[in-house]
Amino acid sequence: MLGMLYGKNGLVPEDIDDADLAPFLYLTMSTLGLIGDDPVVQQYLSVEPDSHRAIRELSAAVAAAGVRVRDTTKHHGFLEEHMNEFTAEEFWMFNLAVDVIAMFATMGGLSPKTRAQLLSDLRTLDYHPNTHHWKHQVKKAGAGPGKFHQLRAHVPQHKPRPA
Repeated sequence: MLGMLYGKNGLVPEDIDDADLAPFLYLTMSTLGLIGDDPVVQQYLSVEPDSHRAIRELSAAVAAAGVRVRDTTKHHGFLEEHMNEFTAEEFWMFNLAVDVIAMFATMGGLSPKTRAQLLSDLRTLDYHPNTHHWKHQVKKAGAGPGKFHQLRAHVPQHKPRPA
């Protein structure tokens, strides 16, 4: 569990269930949890309280999708075929979460160690958004869930690097 990385001021609510999520979701949640306490990120969040709230809601929704699929496939472990269990809107939210990580990775002022970790995690996370299935599902979701439209408008779209 990554509960120690989450909190009321970070990017991930402290009550998130992150146990046994799909590896790409676990990495997404842990990366968001890791950067939430960075002074540069905290400064950004203090200036952008609506974005802070929306990112926390997005983190909760991403984790909930992972828990839903985890519980559907309980005791079987996460396999690549379980990617088909996620809805188009969930893929859209995953895509936005990766874009949030990319936005913070390119933000000036991060420590070299934090930035290097973010870029490393982002390279790993870029694998799935490059797949046909992921791209198809994001396109199928259209504008995505309405409660994240303002965040989507604020966060630049990240172009995943080919694996």
